[in-house]
Amino acid sequence: MKARIQQLAERFDALSLRERALVLLAILVVMYMLWDAVLMSPEHVRQKQRVGQMYQLNERMVVVDTQLQTLTVSLGDSEVHRQRIVELREALRGLASQQAALTVEFIRPQQMAGVLRDMFGVDGKLTLLKLESLGVQPLFPLSKNENEQAVAAEKYEQPGIYKHGMQVIFEGDYFATLQYLQVLESMPWHFYWDQLDYRVEDYPRARVSITIHTLSLEEGWIGV
Repeated sequence: MKARIQQLAERFDALSLRERALVLLAILVVMYMLWDAVLMSPEHVRQKQRVGQMYQLNERMVVVDTQLQTLTVSLGDSEVHRQRIVELREALRGLASQQAALTVEFIRPQQMAGVLRDMFGVDGKLTLLKLESLGVQPLFPLSKNENEQAVAAEKYEQPGIYKHGMQVIFEGDYFATLQYLQVLESMPWHFYWDQLDYRVEDYPRARVSITIHTLSLEEGWIGV
C-alpha cells in the first residue's frame, strides 16, 4: 500500500504546475460532493423540518397570546369571559410545553464551547485556532408591527426560542475534518450548521471555519 502511494506521489510530482492544479481541483470537487452527500444535505433536510415545526408552533402561540392579551385588558367579566381566559392560558401552556420539547434535544448553550474545544484534544490531528461566541438572537424576531405593539403595550409575553451562535476555526486535513464533523453529528445533543468554509492552504492541510448554533428557551450568553 505504501509503495502504491509512493508511486502516485511520484506521478503527481512529475506533472506540470497547471496539471497539478487541475488534479487538486478535481480532488476538491469530489471531496465536496462526498461531504455534501454524507453530512450536509441530510442535516439541512432535518434542520428545515425542525424549524418548520417550531415556526408553526410559534405562529399558534402568537395567535393565542394575542387573544389572551386582548381578553385580559377588556372589561368583560362574565363567566364565559373568564372561562375563555382560562382556556387560552391552558392552550398557551400546552404550546409552550411542545416548544420546550423541541429544544430538549439541542446542546445547552453553556455546554457548547466546552464540547467543541475538548474534541480537539482527542487525537491531535486538528489544531484549534479560534472559538468565538456570536451572541444570541431570537429564532423568530418580532416584525416591525409586532415590535411597535410591544413597545406601546410595554409588555410582550410570547415565549421565545433563541439562537446561540458560535464560530470555530481550525486546521487539519480533509479526512480528520470529516471525522470531527461526523463525531459531532453522532452526539446525543444537536445543533444547526449555518456555514462551512474549507480552504486548502498547504495541501493536504486546510483551514476550516464552521458556524453553528444551538437553540434554547434561555437568552443567556454562551461562555467561551
